[in-house]
Amino acid sequence: MGTVLIIDDSDLVRETLISLLTRGKDFQRFLEARDGISGLNILSESRDGVDVIACDLNMPCMDGFQFLKEVRSQPRFEGIPVVMVTSQSDDQEMVRAFEMGANDFIVKPFSEGILKARMKNMLQMKRLQDQLREQKEIMEMMASTDPLTNIANLRHFREKLGEEYERARRHDYPLSLLMGDLDDFKRINDTFGHPTGDSVLREAAQMIAGMMRCGDFVARCGGEEFVILMPHTDGNGASHLAERCREAFEGHSFLGLEGGGALTISIGVATFRAGMNVDSQGLVAMADKALYAAKNGGRNRVEMYREDME
Repeated sequence: MGTVLIIDDSDLVRETLISLLTRGKDFQRFLEARDGISGLNILSESRDGVDVIACDLNMPCMDGFQFLKEVRSQPRFEGIPVVMVTSQSDDQEMVRAFEMGANDFIVKPFSEGILKARMKNMLQMKRLQDQLREQKEIMEMMASTDPLTNIANLRHFREKLGEEYERARRHDYPLSLLMGDLDDFKRINDTFGHPTGDSVLREAAQMIAGMMRCGDFVARCGGEEFVILMPHTDGNGASHLAERCREAFEGHSFLGLEGGGALTISIGVATFRAGMNVDSQGLVAMADKALYAAKNGGRNRVEMYREDME
């Protein structure tokens, strides 16, 4: 059962449309407007959404053509079928409306059978479009999400890094990157088994994500390695958060590891600053060198990138 928005300056026409469509039982909710402006307001404020719009061509304040132009210019209304209602079968008007994005035409006086059939087709079109949109969103989410930890994956991180680097370079603000690696994680898998290792990775990902600020971005880059992208954050701020993260891991008891020793994390920190001659991949290389220094320095530590690490 669907929702239809009927826009017509005639009370009689609106009542007739509602009466006929009610008999068809494809629509259960009817919204009414006397002109295009009111129709746009109702469309914008409808919490449950609108499945099909039936709009008269000739109305005061804002006619059907103007209404159609407004609807088709706003992405949030994309996919809502619009059926134009007219008292004359004018080929030029029909062509113009179709070129502006109308999906169908209904001519007054209404034929009950044709009206119900065409509106039902529009409702089915809307349902199909909604299904396709949902499937597209699911596929996009799957393509950008790590299936084990349910945070962003390497592919998504690379896209985000490119976007944030360009913004930082263009607007001259710092961009920091944290690269963390769980210490001696192979021991977890060897001692407790891979299912426990997977559980620990999921828990670790949620710990890291829970410490992020609004605007930060965390991703799993494969294995036991995580990255955190921090726009508008200088080296001191990034190092402070990295140290908090390290301390949280050091003091945390992971499920399934009771009596198996603590799990720690090593973190490398790198920061892009205005005027630096380094690209986004160079920033990743800097963070990787800092992580290597943290590992080589005994693990369970935070290292800030320095030029002598080259």
